[in-house]
Amino acid sequence: MTSVRRMTKRCSFVMLLFSTHAVSLAQYPEKPITLIVPYAAGGSNDLNARVFTSFIDDYLGQPMLIKLVPGQAGQKGTLEAVRSAPDGHTLLFTDNYRDQLHRYTFRNQAYDTNQDLVPVARVNYGEIGIIARTDGPYETWAQFEADARARPGELTMSHSGLWVALFVPALQIMKNLGLQMRMVPYRGGGPAKAALMAGDVHMSMAFPATVAADVEAGRVRILATAGPERILEGVPSFAEIGLPPTTGFMHRVVMAPAAIPQDRLAILRQAFAQMQQEGAYQQLMARLGENTEYLDGTDYQAIRIRQSDDYRELAESLLVQ
Repeated sequence: MTSVRRMTKRCSFVMLLFSTHAVSLAQYPEKPITLIVPYAAGGSNDLNARVFTSFIDDYLGQPMLIKLVPGQAGQKGTLEAVRSAPDGHTLLFTDNYRDQLHRYTFRNQAYDTNQDLVPVARVNYGEIGIIARTDGPYETWAQFEADARARPGELTMSHSGLWVALFVPALQIMKNLGLQMRMVPYRGGGPAKAALMAGDVHMSMAFPATVAADVEAGRVRILATAGPERILEGVPSFAEIGLPPTTGFMHRVVMAPAAIPQDRLAILRQAFAQMQQEGAYQQLMARLGENTEYLDGTDYQAIRIRQSDDYRELAESLLVQ
C-alpha cells in the first residue's frame, strides 16, 4: 500500500510539473508587447512595422505596440531593448546595418548585438532605389551620373543617418563609380525623403513602401534599384550601373533580448511563422510595395554570422584610414 501511495504522489508531482509548464506557456504573453523601432516616423521600417503589428496580435493573443525611439543611428533604441527585461514583452525591430555593420563603425561598451540579441524572425528584405523629383533635371541615372562627374562634390544627397540603409549604398556608389557627392544627414528615411520633396537636395534613396504613392502620383522618379536584375521596366539595376549585386539590401529583423526564455522565443517565432499564411497580411504588404520573404530566427542567425564577416571587410574598405 505504501508503494502505491508513493507512486501516486510521484505521478501527481509529475503531472503538476507538466501542468505548471503548460500554464506558463499559455500565460505568455501576459500583457501587450512593446516593439521598439529605432527609426523616425515615416521610414520603411516604421511602415512595415505598422502592417505586421496589425496582424500579429491574432497569433499572440495580445497587441504589439510600436514605440519609435530614433537617435544615434539606432543605438538609442537598441540600447533600450538590450536593457529591457528579457521576458519577451519588449522586442526590437532592426536591420542588418544596425545589427552587424555598426559593430565595426560605431563601437560601444554598452552592448554587443551578437551577445545581447537573438533573432525572432526576418520579416522581409528591402531593395533600395535611387530617387529624384520628377520636376527636376534628371530623367535617368545616366543623366545624374553625368552631372555628378561634371560637378564633383556639388550635387547633394539626403540620407537617414550614418552607416545605415541610405548612407552605405551611397558610399558604395561613390567608391565604385568614382563619384563625389555631398551627403546631408537627416533623422530617418521619412525626413530624408521630405528634404528631396522640398527641393533641398538633388537626389535621395528610398524603399518601395516610402515612395509608392509619390511615384504613382508622378512626384518621384526612380533612377535605379538594388539587385542583379531589373525589377522595374526601364529602370536599371545596381549591377547594370556598376555596383556589386548585394549593394542596397536591407534585412528587416525582429530581435529579442538574448536571455529570453526559450519557450517564449518559440511562441514568438511560431506566431510570426503562422502570420505568413494570412492572406490579408500578404495583400497589404504587396500594396505597400514590399515582399514577404520571411525567415525563421534560427535560419536568419546563419545569415547573420556571414554578415558579420562581410561587414567587417566593408567597413575596412570604406572607412577613411
